[in-house]
Amino acid sequence: MFAALGLLLPAAMAGADPIPLPPRPPFPSVLPCPPTCVDLPGADPYDAVVYGDSYTSGEGASHDHMYLPKADGTEDFRHQSGLAPFVVAWTALELGRFPFRRMTLTSNTMTTTFSRDRLFFKASSGALIKHLNEPQPDCDGCTAIRNERQAVDVPTGAKIVYFGLGGNDAGFASLVGTAVKAYLNPVSGIFTVGGWQQVQEQAVAAEVGRLQPQIDGLKDKVANGLRDVRETHPTTEIVVQLYPVPVKPSGNTGIRELTGRSMDLMYPFAVKVNQAIRDGVAQFQSTFPATKVHIFDPNTAGPNGTSLIAGHELGQPDSYIQGLVRRPGIFWQGDYFKSYQESFHPNELGSVVVGRALATFLAGTFPSLFPKGPNFAALTINPQPLATSDEDIQAFDQYAAANLSQLCEGTDVDSMCRAITPTGIVIQHDLWFNPNWHSPVGGDPTPGGSDTGSPGGGGGGGSTWNPVDYIPKDPCDIFKPVGDVWFFGDMQIQGGQVQTRTPIKNLMLFNPPKCIPGIGLVYYD
Repeated sequence: MFAALGLLLPAAMAGADPIPLPPRPPFPSVLPCPPTCVDLPGADPYDAVVYGDSYTSGEGASHDHMYLPKADGTEDFRHQSGLAPFVVAWTALELGRFPFRRMTLTSNTMTTTFSRDRLFFKASSGALIKHLNEPQPDCDGCTAIRNERQAVDVPTGAKIVYFGLGGNDAGFASLVGTAVKAYLNPVSGIFTVGGWQQVQEQAVAAEVGRLQPQIDGLKDKVANGLRDVRETHPTTEIVVQLYPVPVKPSGNTGIRELTGRSMDLMYPFAVKVNQAIRDGVAQFQSTFPATKVHIFDPNTAGPNGTSLIAGHELGQPDSYIQGLVRRPGIFWQGDYFKSYQESFHPNELGSVVVGRALATFLAGTFPSLFPKGPNFAALTINPQPLATSDEDIQAFDQYAAANLSQLCEGTDVDSMCRAITPTGIVIQHDLWFNPNWHSPVGGDPTPGGSDTGSPGGGGGGGSTWNPVDYIPKDPCDIFKPVGDVWFFGDMQIQGGQVQTRTPIKNLMLFNPPKCIPGIGLVYYD
């Protein structure tokens, strides 16, 4: 979940308007205003543009799965919420510019004009940085488009551009899919793996290691994305959003679907993603020092530099983060990933908290636009946590357990999600030793050697992530023949793209090979 981002200039400049879009309405405002008031002109009008993924669109910020609908009234899986952090912040700031206005915010409505001020909200759940310049498909292999490229039909002279992308480029969906599938996987068979908890923790640890190269490459993608923003908006000031870290550094309290240890393992991933974004900003600014870039970090925007999520992490009382969200009706329609798309995102409570802090940040960053700051007294919001029922949970879990192969939609082809089975974590031989008598490169297989198969993962191909060392080295010391399978007792993997030595226990390997001492596992055609 990535190809290097190309230059945006040829495509984006063609789609962006060379002059402001369309002519602004004359004063007075065309927006509703109570009969007793008149919208007084504030500072010069301006435009704000928002680019982003699910954490920017407001994914999860709906207590009843209601977002801005499509034109025909059906659900729009961009999941743009009227309670998204930037929308909350911008509305409060506009009420400061127009003090006679009053507004009520809900998740399924969004006001994008105040007098002559305009908001262009382009964020879409699931977006990658490349979707600034490319259409975003609705699902894996879909021809349907969820969101047109974000940098189209936007004003080139915008005063503020908000950039909230990068998490999906780092593999957020693969990490979520891995954790979800491990939880939903029923442990069965002669040899158990200690329950789903152990499977989840091993799989999450391996997945975090696998994703490290994508995090390492995120810096360049962010820098390229900001360069593309500058090409479209040459005079704008850019605000880059970091991701709120949804778990504590350690000692997390598990929830129904995610162990505390799994959360502990996810924390470094989130921190590294944010650092890679910071590094990308620094790289961009070294090339374009005249372009102002501001970083909004919700992990330091609280009192005395604390996280806005502190005390409300996943697993804590009154959490600001959704757990596993299940929507059985969508799952039964075959939209598997969409059925839990809202999982592990800020809920309405968290989104509003981040939005209020963002409003204060923007007021301080752009004092000429917002001299009076945000006016929250004129804003009505009633944020609520998502309501779930035990019936929905049970129905979804039972159906999902019988259709596990579908749960890895939206994850990378080499994701550990695809290696989790009812009997444990099963990895095809090509992901381990490549011990093939008919090696296309010739020669005997090397026990414990790296995979030299073709990229792509899965049976018959190679792995793009697994040139690791196996401890012990000789697979004949690892696998023990038991019935029709080879039962794996204990192994540690380290090196290559797996930076931390990772234990994996009780692996089940089907289609058993023959073990030749000193050579390794041999597979026959």
